[in-house]
Amino acid sequence: MVSSINSIRTWSSQAALNAFNDVSNNRAPGSSASGSSSSSLADVLFSSGGDDDYEDDRIAALIASLQQTMNGNAPDTAGDGSVGDMSSKAFMKALQEKLDALKANPDSKAMAEAMQKALDAGTLTMTDAVAGDQITAWDITDGKQTSAGITSVDKSDWTQFLKDRLTRDESGKFVRNADGSYIEKATGASSYFGMVGEAYYYISWTTPTATTKPAAGTVTASSADTK
Repeated sequence: MVSSINSIRTWSSQAALNAFNDVSNNRAPGSSASGSSSSSLADVLFSSGGDDDYEDDRIAALIASLQQTMNGNAPDTAGDGSVGDMSSKAFMKALQEKLDALKANPDSKAMAEAMQKALDAGTLTMTDAVAGDQITAWDITDGKQTSAGITSVDKSDWTQFLKDRLTRDESGKFVRNADGSYIEKATGASSYFGMVGEAYYYISWTTPTATTKPAAGTVTASSADTK
């Protein structure tokens, strides 16, 4: 991702704008996504100032959006729907692949394992702030879990969304948990911002309540009081 961003930053303004025009001309009839993404990417690349904390993520997300427009969505050959549809099995498969990749990285392993536990417990929430969509993630391998459907949330650009949602320290940097996840300032929930498939999503979760059973032969306080 870093190399892609660095490469794009070396473009001249004219070359970049020509690329944007090419994408716009090749978009499907009636689609406005390409033009919107092109304009947004142009704004990010050539505007002065801005928040460095978010610039790379914004550029990467917009690049992915342009690439998706140019390449098109993969055909639905398995009947699982499109990865671009948060309520589909294809999307949940892509999410699981994302978690597996994070678990394979020592730096994100602990966070990914916490996310996996939340997914299994039904407490992992996916949000597309730009589209205003949100859904509770579900395990497609668990016959008891099914999609609850997409709910609507307020639309927001990612920069403002993250500023409003995440906890910051006195210097303005995001506060992280020991496992590397971010912290929601309103709820204290853990969160992660990254790509699933070809788009960016905000993932948040609460730690599932631990359920333990007393060992055989253990006398609990309540049972002891009755004797």
